[in-house]
Amino acid sequence: MSKILRNVLLAVLVIATAAACNRRPLEEPSSAVKISIKVNVKTVTNVNADIRNSVHVYGSTSSLWEPKIKQLDPGTMRVLVYDPDTKKLIGQNFLDSASKDADGSKVFNGTLGISHGNYNFLVYNFDMANTFVSYENNEDDILAYTNEIPESVKTKYTNNAYSKSGEPANFDGLSIREEPEHIIVANEKDVRISPHDTMVVIHTTANTVIDTYYLQIRVKGRKFASSATAIISGLSPSNKIGLNERTVDPSSAVIFDMQQGYDDSLDGENQDVLCAVFNTFGKIPSITSDLKVTFNITDTAGNLLQYNVNLDKVFDSDLARQYHWLIIDDEIIDIPDPGTGGQTGSGGFQPKVDDWETEESSMVL
Repeated sequence: MSKILRNVLLAVLVIATAAACNRRPLEEPSSAVKISIKVNVKTVTNVNADIRNSVHVYGSTSSLWEPKIKQLDPGTMRVLVYDPDTKKLIGQNFLDSASKDADGSKVFNGTLGISHGNYNFLVYNFDMANTFVSYENNEDDILAYTNEIPESVKTKYTNNAYSKSGEPANFDGLSIREEPEHIIVANEKDVRISPHDTMVVIHTTANTVIDTYYLQIRVKGRKFASSATAIISGLSPSNKIGLNERTVDPSSAVIFDMQQGYDDSLDGENQDVLCAVFNTFGKIPSITSDLKVTFNITDTAGNLLQYNVNLDKVFDSDLARQYHWLIIDDEIIDIPDPGTGGQTGSGGFQPKVDDWETEESSMVL
């Protein structure tokens, strides 16, 4: 046998031997992972517990807290699957099949086609109108935020404004954003799916990353007010929900409508207040964050009145820490009769709320 023929036969033998050692796994990798998401709204104590029940709203039978509580009952959850090493998105699904567990918490169930390996899971509600999510392709970058109000709307708070507490507010360079809705998030890190698993159930709990506050200030001349909004600065503009970290630089402001009401726990004959329950991504823990509120009140003649109040001490109060109540008790807004005093103007910004009525009714809790 020639030397060349022997080498050819030897090469064929090596290849055949290597192929014989290549064994298939005993079981195929799992093709479906069952996801079980538990949304426990009972843990959100700053929304549905310790509600200030001494407050009543003129012209309404609804609770100020009701819209915020409804946001904690999502209809659809989005499941994102990430590679723990690269943080890159590798799969997703949407869950809308829900039930209640023994303690009344809402549970979402569904399946997710996935191979064996290690994964990070991120889940959040996908039925929000004003809170948006971007950069979902990277777990460390995925961001929940709200849009800035148009510049044309912002200028309406400065043009022809009259302030009784100093100069009218200057919002130049300030990012004023819409009030966020509750975004409910669950994170599960380093979940191992074994090649021998035929079905994996992942139990996780989703909680909100949004803070809800109650704001109140006393008011005189309530009947001369047509509508009002509040702008609070020194707040976080967004949240990196993959890390559950608030963004803090630069800070932003949130805008929301105020309601007319009265607080029967106040001393004196005049118990009228401006009040609201609002959402925010959170207060920035810094004394340099310019934490203040500007009340923009349109009187019955269309004049825009502004009242500025510092909120550092209010946020540092026991009521704020324990209950998320921002009670301004050392300031009173005095709205003059536009027929006998005050300024004349061409009208101010009219918020989405309807004009206030004088009918009284108790808040339904």
